[in-house]
Amino acid sequence: MKTVVGVTRGNDKFTAFDELLAITGFDSVLVETFKKSGKEKDAFAIVIKPNMMVFVNPVGHTAVVTDKELVEYLVDHIRIMGFTDISLCEAQHDVGRMLKNHNVEFVARQIGYAPRGRYSIVDLTLESRPYAYEYRTREGHLKKWKDVVGVTWRDADFRISFAKCKTHEHDWMTLSVKNIYGCFPSPNKVEKYHMKSEVWTVTSYSIRNFPMHFAFVDAWTASDGFQGYKIPQPKELKMLFGGPNAVAVDMEIIKRAGLYNEKADSDKEKYRSHIINRSAQQLFDGVYPVYEVKGDTNTRFSDIVKWKNISNVVVRDVNRWEEIYIAWGLINLKVSAQGVDYDLFPPKNIFLRFVAWLSKFAYAVALLIPYYRKMYATK
Repeated sequence: MKTVVGVTRGNDKFTAFDELLAITGFDSVLVETFKKSGKEKDAFAIVIKPNMMVFVNPVGHTAVVTDKELVEYLVDHIRIMGFTDISLCEAQHDVGRMLKNHNVEFVARQIGYAPRGRYSIVDLTLESRPYAYEYRTREGHLKKWKDVVGVTWRDADFRISFAKCKTHEHDWMTLSVKNIYGCFPSPNKVEKYHMKSEVWTVTSYSIRNFPMHFAFVDAWTASDGFQGYKIPQPKELKMLFGGPNAVAVDMEIIKRAGLYNEKADSDKEKYRSHIINRSAQQLFDGVYPVYEVKGDTNTRFSDIVKWKNISNVVVRDVNRWEEIYIAWGLINLKVSAQGVDYDLFPPKNIFLRFVAWLSKFAYAVALLIPYYRKMYATK
């Protein structure tokens, strides 16, 4: 049975979002799930995972974090339907281990979230609990992977991913499925999920055990190029994506970004994305979902702006380098040198202050290297 992927465009984001809610049947999916729960509306827990924690500077941040006005618009829409137990969740990561103030509450406030009794903001790192994730091996055997989970995400009755449309050197793009990676409570994500494991593998385990019920992707203002997921390179697409199947939603965005290889022999080769491939394995026994597009059916990003994808060579090289911890410093030199507002997020100690200062010099030197300069080339 085909699932629906909605795509809307326009000049007013709220009108476009209303249209997206309608063509994807969001209200019906929510109500149907609620009825199956057997709970009262005020006890039916809804959790929304926006993209927030890449915020390190107010300048240009609207290109790299989910539009908070759209998130709160969704919250208000859900409340009008009679549901009141609504949470926005995020978790801390390695930046917070190095910089003061980089926690979920502070970052959310800087972005402009204002609950005013309508919803709660949850830091999943502060409610971490052990959990054994069930997963299926390539041979079809069920096994367990021990890690942790946040209570709010674990116990939710309805989970929504509200991601930002951005490029990412690790897997070409970061969309609604990758957004769920941010739910892992552990703050030492680089070591645990990049060096010791793979992001796409652990994320596929997460969505297998705690399924998403709906996915939205904010491409109203997207961000492209190398490290577009954290270095703002705004592209005004004025597009929104959504649907009940997050994998299908991401598949359609990959097409619109120009990453789809129609001539390839298999879906895995056509879509490239590691995280989509692993998610299809865990959720659908390796079969990619079939879907119907409603709304805008064919506009590509390149029809609107000069869109810059991550090259296959960069993705390959970054996935090799990430096994070495020092490589993360090299990959993130521009962010350290130019991207962080160190008044808002001061380094936690003298050594880290020295590292922040040194990064400015190191970045200037790195730009003398042709390969590094080419990675960061802007249009």
